[in-house]
Amino acid sequence: MSEPQPPSVPRPTQAHPTAESYGPEYYREHLGLDKLRRFSVAWWSIRFYSRLAARLLRRSGGHRILEVGCGHGFILALLESRFETYGLDLSSYAVERARAQAPRSRIFRADISSEVPPEIEQQSFDLILARYVLEHIPDPGNALARMASRLSSGGRLLYSVPDSTSPGRRLKKEDWFGYRDETHVSLLPPERWLELTRQSGLSVERRFSDGLWDIPYVRGFPNWVQYGLFSVPTIISVALAWTFIPAGWGENLIVIARRSREPR
Repeated sequence: MSEPQPPSVPRPTQAHPTAESYGPEYYREHLGLDKLRRFSVAWWSIRFYSRLAARLLRRSGGHRILEVGCGHGFILALLESRFETYGLDLSSYAVERARAQAPRSRIFRADISSEVPPEIEQQSFDLILARYVLEHIPDPGNALARMASRLSSGGRLLYSVPDSTSPGRRLKKEDWFGYRDETHVSLLPPERWLELTRQSGLSVERRFSDGLWDIPYVRGFPNWVQYGLFSVPTIISVALAWTFIPAGWGENLIVIARRSREPR
């Protein structure tokens, strides 16, 4: 008998997350970001995506980046000495923390799905980063289109979302990390994410994964054994910022998409 397909979304208690959904408790208790631990999963993720962003900007010769859902501003803080950095977040609490963490960046409280401040509307960006953001948005297609409209000619969007067809979901079932956050209201299959990306006017350049990092996957086995069984590719990929893990082989779908260059 074939395994049932995962639902497009979990059964959240919040049908439409609001700014109040992302207060201090969310960041302190759920994400543990108020006291970011060195070498934690979040610490490595921040460095992985900051290095990917910097690499894309260097290769394109770009200099202006917008991070949508910038949270506490850790990525902006790593980039702001080399690039022109902007941030958006729905959470007033996160924006306050981000402004302290990344003082050179221009950071605003706004909902990408509805409206953004004039300082953002008047700019075009060489790179937009949306790390773990779109799954929180009830209409991610609209958000993708709005981000695409803010890209410069030839600019790129780098985003990551939970992969609802991942091996991790099959192994952990209802305890999969994508289901543990009640504000994850758009857990879509990879094909749908790629379709929405193309509908926004962007071409998909690359898609890959970050591997399996949500240890433990098997009850009764020590975590150190499971890191050896499941997470060696992830450790190599994240530590060296290599993007060699194929899409579908890890917890997240990571996409690099590009806006076409406009003729001069």
